[in-house]
Amino acid sequence: MTFSRRHLIRAAAIAATAGPLIRTGRAKAVDTADVVVIGAGLSGLNTAWILTEAGFDVVVVEGSSRIGGRAWTATDSETAPDLGASQVGPSYARVLDVIGRLGLPMVGEDRPILPFTYHIGGQAVLAKDWADHPANKTVGAERKIAPVALSGGLIAKFNPLKELDDWLRPEFANNDISVSQLLENNGVSKAARDLVSLTTEMNNTSVLGLMHDGVRGAFEAKFAPAQSEQIGGALVTKSTDAKTADGAPVEAWPKNFVGGASILPMVMSKQLKRPVMMNKLVAAIHMDDGGVDMRCLDGTSIRAKFVVSAVPFSLLRLMEITPSLDRVHFQAINEMGYTDTARAWCTVKEPFWQQDGLNPSVYSDSALRMFWVHDNHSGKKDAPTKGPFKATFVLTWGAADRIAQMDPARASAFLLSELERLRPASKGQVKVDRFHSWGQQSLQRGCRHSYKPGQITAFANDMIKPWQRLHFAGEHTRRLDYGMESALESGERVANEIMERA
Repeated sequence: MTFSRRHLIRAAAIAATAGPLIRTGRAKAVDTADVVVIGAGLSGLNTAWILTEAGFDVVVVEGSSRIGGRAWTATDSETAPDLGASQVGPSYARVLDVIGRLGLPMVGEDRPILPFTYHIGGQAVLAKDWADHPANKTVGAERKIAPVALSGGLIAKFNPLKELDDWLRPEFANNDISVSQLLENNGVSKAARDLVSLTTEMNNTSVLGLMHDGVRGAFEAKFAPAQSEQIGGALVTKSTDAKTADGAPVEAWPKNFVGGASILPMVMSKQLKRPVMMNKLVAAIHMDDGGVDMRCLDGTSIRAKFVVSAVPFSLLRLMEITPSLDRVHFQAINEMGYTDTARAWCTVKEPFWQQDGLNPSVYSDSALRMFWVHDNHSGKKDAPTKGPFKATFVLTWGAADRIAQMDPARASAFLLSELERLRPASKGQVKVDRFHSWGQQSLQRGCRHSYKPGQITAFANDMIKPWQRLHFAGEHTRRLDYGMESALESGERVANEIMERA
């Protein structure tokens, strides 16, 4: 195959973002396989595993030196946090099946968030005082909704979706609009909209996608009611002492992997006949009537019958694909939005909130946005709670994009200084163990996909269809599920597509 000038430009773009992973070299002998899968995250590995069990010769190539994609346990950090995927819900049928097959140990998540103080407009307001506090400028029924729950609560109020696939149905296309437009159309006050904007992208995200998240969350809650809640766009554990009818403790959900979520993709990769080819950055995919030629920047070439892209569109758009994509696939791959989430995992030496008299956790209109303090269960009746505690700075959307411009050390120092400004008693009591921004990861370029207004109507239904011999997997191609379950859902769908064609 020949390489065009456009191909060389795209290859240079990949190389520029991948840094030390790139080692250019001469062309190597061409490997062959039935299927080549690009990306060793959960979706790519599930595709490869299913096809391997069906008798296909499958090779997986991974651009980094790590298996797992957004399932990444930072074992090099003191608290070994899961930087991305971590939770397994009770309705995650595929994930639970894989866990059972692989014999992976699980533990109930136990990190409920302690009550919030709202730092809004220069005032600190306890959660119990918010509804009637002068700092609360919202109106009517809005006043009773806590700021941390306002975005999810208002979107849920105006959500017409009932079924898991309603978001893809044309009769709901009128909701493929911005969050701002939805709230304005329904008479939500400017003060409430301003609070929502602290943790939600208002103008450049389709609310229809967020509505689907809400419906999927409600579906999840049917399996384990009252054990989790949405806080600032994330699902977190609630502290509960619920019992069954016979007095036994209710099984704890969601669950986490013993040793961290990285164990799942690592063990999945061991089920493949071929080892994952690491540090292989794909530069070009060329399809013809007989198959696919896939070329990596280091000269590795693989000839296969089919190719599966299990990487984000934000990375796939840098690869040369021939023949040229049709309109729908070109638009989806090149225009779909991606949003960042930045977090800093911390240890709190001693409970500074006992000194300042405020609630431990923070939700604010400052640059730090949210600081979650997790219950360490050390308190006893009529006795003060002791440290240390775990805590997490959480920034989403625009706030995450802005702090991602800083290196980890500077970002950590900035977050601590902002917390000290709001809560002087915290000075010297909080230590950042790990800062992580998905937007800073060159092979991810964001925490997750985010449809822009109008994009669900424009291409969500058709973008998952194969383009000639190229198939598409990944959470961004999800239909009914979310989280890790959606990654396995997409891998299963693609494996079935290929088996039907072979």
